[in-house]
Amino acid sequence: MNKLEMPEFKTYEEEAAFWDNLDTAPFMEDDGKWFRFETPSKRAIRVAILPEVADQLIRRAQAQRVSVETLVNVLLVELLHESAAQGRG
Repeated sequence: MNKLEMPEFKTYEEEAAFWDNLDTAPFMEDDGKWFRFETPSKRAIRVAILPEVADQLIRRAQAQRVSVETLVNVLLVELLHESAAQGRG
């Protein structure tokens, strides 16, 4: 494994370019474990939302200080629970 030597940067842009273009592979130990990872059995999905609905969701999420994704997930869970309680799902 190589040792990373940090150059002196004159500007923020110069440092950003350094990190953006740095290949970290030579600095990683290659014991084979680095390339193993578990993939989740569940995955997120993307759903198209009408612009006017998206605008309402964005405003509501901002008012509640949460992300739109969090708000949508909470609303969907609540809707599913309500439907199940009413015997519709």
